[in-house]
Amino acid sequence: MNLKSVATFAVAATVTAMLGTQPASSHTQGTPRSSAPRASAQSITSGPWVKLAGTSAKLNDVPGGPVRLASYSLIFDAGQGHYGYLREGDRFVRTPYREALVAPGERWVAGIPDSRLWLAVKRIDLIDRTSGRKYTIPMPAPVTSPEWSPDGSTLLLTAYKPRRDGSLTIIGFITLTVTDRTPRLVETGPRHRVADWDIGRSFRFYFTGGADGVLAMHDERDVAPRKRRIAVYDLDGKRRRVYTGVGDLDEWHTVTPFSPSGRLFATFVREGENGHQIGIVEASTGKVVHRIGKDIHAFAGWYDEKHVIVQRKRAETQVVYQRADLSGTVDLELIREKLIAGPAEYKPHLDRVNFVHRD
Repeated sequence: MNLKSVATFAVAATVTAMLGTQPASSHTQGTPRSSAPRASAQSITSGPWVKLAGTSAKLNDVPGGPVRLASYSLIFDAGQGHYGYLREGDRFVRTPYREALVAPGERWVAGIPDSRLWLAVKRIDLIDRTSGRKYTIPMPAPVTSPEWSPDGSTLLLTAYKPRRDGSLTIIGFITLTVTDRTPRLVETGPRHRVADWDIGRSFRFYFTGGADGVLAMHDERDVAPRKRRIAVYDLDGKRRRVYTGVGDLDEWHTVTPFSPSGRLFATFVREGENGHQIGIVEASTGKVVHRIGKDIHAFAGWYDEKHVIVQRKRAETQVVYQRADLSGTVDLELIREKLIAGPAEYKPHLDRVNFVHRD
């Protein structure tokens, strides 16, 4: 069986295994989600350590927690390729996608084809794991960077216009609901030109804590940090707000910067030789209300309203994903991954993780 056949079989197995998965959240589109977790922080303890296929990493599969790891992407060959993996029970299977992004509620999966992260694609797949159906949807413009709305009903993608030299110009965003599966292109914002590693990373769009607005970095990095802006747009592309000097979005690693309630979002407010400091911004006021750590490699999402998931490196031989409260105190390790000294960047290792919130 060739590689493509194996990958296709893996997706089919996943779809079959997930039949009967609970439906998408009934949360009303565009409104804040409840931040109430399934279990209190005090009652959450370590679970069984589950092997993450394709890498040396292991997952602390915390029982009863408010989130669980639903999918992840591996990077390999010094960033030349990406493989997406989907959860099937207590194991993970490889897919033919570079990203297989699971929606909240875990019914829908957005599959982004091709293994090259920097390639903007002209079609995506939507997989309904309740029915087992796959919908291949042509896009009105090349796209990257999927993100699901908190209610699992709407997919957001960043849209581009190709240039003759191979670079791309960001022209806006595309939204796609699971009910009609019709992509809607909205042209907005400054038309940043991106190439190579910046494609799929720089100036990508995110939902603003619901499905009724989006935001993206507005300024290039040559603008002083205190003057650098994050712009907020409505779904018609009109700019509604600007945050200034609140930090930069972690556009490479994070699936969504907003907390479950939509009241807070995370940025990088300071960079240093040993990592970054995370800023927690109050969306209503634009104030940085918390600063976390100084040695954080990546922001990997929200665990619940009072905890974030951060990635740290230990002596270049191990990567850990940790749960930290808003004071920076770490109380739980969620993922541990060993790195191989020397050619580690050529071996498959975790790049993006997708922890979804349970209802």
